[in-house]
Amino acid sequence: MPHDRGMQTDKLILDLAAGQGGVIRKDQALARGMSEGMIIKRIRSGQWRPLARSVYRIFDMLDPANRIRAAVAGLPDAVVSHESAAEMLSIPRVWRGLAVVTVHSRTTHSFPDVTIHRCHDLDESHIATIDGLPVTTMARTIVDLAALLRPRHLSAIVDDLLAAKKVTVSDVQDVASTVLRRGKPGSTSLRTVLAERAESPNKNASRLELLGLDVLRSFQLPDPLLEYPIPWDENRRFDAAYPDEKVAIEWDSRRWHTQVEAFERDRRRDRLATLHDWRLVRFTWDDLTTRPGDVAETVRSLLAK
Repeated sequence: MPHDRGMQTDKLILDLAAGQGGVIRKDQALARGMSEGMIIKRIRSGQWRPLARSVYRIFDMLDPANRIRAAVAGLPDAVVSHESAAEMLSIPRVWRGLAVVTVHSRTTHSFPDVTIHRCHDLDESHIATIDGLPVTTMARTIVDLAALLRPRHLSAIVDDLLAAKKVTVSDVQDVASTVLRRGKPGSTSLRTVLAERAESPNKNASRLELLGLDVLRSFQLPDPLLEYPIPWDENRRFDAAYPDEKVAIEWDSRRWHTQVEAFERDRRRDRLATLHDWRLVRFTWDDLTTRPGDVAETVRSLLAK
């Protein structure tokens, strides 16, 4: 009977470790019926390998996702952050396949094959849950990445996320106001990026949308209404519109509109616009930068009709 209980305890621990990247903490083992002596015996026999303070590897699960799970399970209050958070949040243009977490600055733990950042300002509102793991939010991840990226790289990432409507300037500003301080790496470049994008009447506008508005103004065209609700689908919006003339404008980001799903969705939107007697025109970055006069003339002609 004691042998059966021991086997049951081992099974409970193996099942738990399988969901934690192959690791177990001492307190978890004790809570599942294992004694101090049993733990010591397994360490001495090589069945359990010490990784960090009171954390042991039961079996190897060494891919990045499981290294992250192991670190979150083994380190106190660890949160997936930086490049690893960016991957889980599908933030573009950031290195994949890394294992990165953040812990409180008062801790001194290390963990094999995992990059550990330390801070004292990771508020609960900066943490989301993805696949059962604590992960920094989109806005907090952008703020953290600012310390690691060159300004142009950071700018491109922010523009992509704004264009995809995954974050707003105010979201990032709210986090930055509580985290950034003078001298902190990346604070100057991030403030500059946010300030440039906050100057637009539409604070969520991407660099492409801002350029489009500048082109229209430079050719003395009236300002369109931005983020205009589509009359037959008020849950969706045109990038810009002149509703009295039933003219709509979409600023096409090459990155987001080369995907098959996005392409098909846009073509359906074009067909619906035609069915409702709207004229929908699309302009790319190349249109705005190399042919601004053609862009303006097209819009002017549509308004005149």
